[in-house]
Amino acid sequence: MPSFFLMPQATPTMTSGVLGRWVVAEGAAVSPQTVLAQVETDKATMDVEIFDKTVILKLLAKEGDEVPASFPIAIVGDAGEDISGLLADYAKMKAGADAGAAPSAAASPAAPVAAAPVPVAAAPVVVPPVAATPAVAPVVAGPAPAPSVPSAPAGEVAPVQWMGKKLDPSVMEIRGRYTVAGPRIVASPLAKAMATDQGVDLRKVKGSGPGGRIVAEDVEKVAKAPAAPSSSRPVDSSVRVTQMRKTIARRLTEVHQQVPVFYLTVSLDAAGLVALKDQAGARGSKISYNDLVLKAVARALRDVPECNAAWQGDSILRRATVDIGVAVALPEGLITPVVRDADRKGVAEIAAEVRALAAKAKEGKLLPEEYTGGSFTVSNLGMFGIESFTAILNPPEAGILAVGGVEQVPVVEAGKLTVGWRMKATMTCDHRVIDGALGARFLQAFRAYIESPALLVL
Repeated sequence: MPSFFLMPQATPTMTSGVLGRWVVAEGAAVSPQTVLAQVETDKATMDVEIFDKTVILKLLAKEGDEVPASFPIAIVGDAGEDISGLLADYAKMKAGADAGAAPSAAASPAAPVAAAPVPVAAAPVVVPPVAATPAVAPVVAGPAPAPSVPSAPAGEVAPVQWMGKKLDPSVMEIRGRYTVAGPRIVASPLAKAMATDQGVDLRKVKGSGPGGRIVAEDVEKVAKAPAAPSSSRPVDSSVRVTQMRKTIARRLTEVHQQVPVFYLTVSLDAAGLVALKDQAGARGSKISYNDLVLKAVARALRDVPECNAAWQGDSILRRATVDIGVAVALPEGLITPVVRDADRKGVAEIAAEVRALAAKAKEGKLLPEEYTGGSFTVSNLGMFGIESFTAILNPPEAGILAVGGVEQVPVVEAGKLTVGWRMKATMTCDHRVIDGALGARFLQAFRAYIESPALLVL
């Protein structure tokens, strides 16, 4: 019996995904664990697999489409089966947006999509375990209604109406779903991304792929072609917001609006830290200041477990393990892979794990369980020459430590002016969980490990 295959919810915070590429074609027979497509989520690009032996009867979503989580993207079943009923149901789901409905693969009884229940194939929904963290229900939103294209006299371009507003007739697509005027631009996802990054107008690119499809090489040729001399001023360009950037914007806005925070800053004597790193380097051990800081934070959280916690509305969740998130900068945003049980690992082991996680993050290959469920986060900008800064909380964690660079500065020791090594760190605290005195206790413990780093290797 044919059924819908749904856009999976790869993370608890994912509300929609962008279909980057179909790996299979219509009519293909697939076996369990076959990768059907690549989807860009709010954290990374994920491979979407199927767990049944079936046939791809119809691809409902196009490459580049943004599709709500748990909304159909394909129809699967046995070869030759009649899918007209499911196509009609899918059309009703899409049309539900016009009436203000929230379409889903299985509509609620109060707003049924069809008289009979719609069969749905089991789509992979990867929800990594987060210790007692409140579940985040997926927000399922239907696709936008198709724009109306009224008729126009011969030889004229019809005005395009969208949500009650007129659109420029030169606009070719809206959200990758509906062609509103002129010929549709057919280009590969990579070509579209390259065109956006390099400021190339796809309407001026001649495709060399099948059927005139624009491929990456076509965009590269146009980008490398010498620009015609022009006296006009440079033109601004618009860059598509990734799912990751959308999630960052939403969650950090929520933090600033809903979480009462305060900041505690300390200046630390880093002479011992410098000496320990130099000694490790002389022995061939590849450790950084950040690796030592992570170990010091993990030990301090073990000493002051009240800071290893999260706010839950009517209770405070005390984490049983010390799992440190490490902020990693990516071109499209920021992600925090997690070092599990950091207080129980040696500095060298932490260093190796951080390097491996950072490499996977930059390749977009992190698994959900590798970047969720942290209990505290460290953000370090010292390698960029930043002296000090404040970081925004990574919810639902109650604390994040912003670490600046290790610098030689004038200091007063025993009443005399000399040169010493100093490092500044600023802790952002959720005041609902961490009071000022509690945050100060944590920083005292952190200071003890930084200023006496031999304790970190015991």
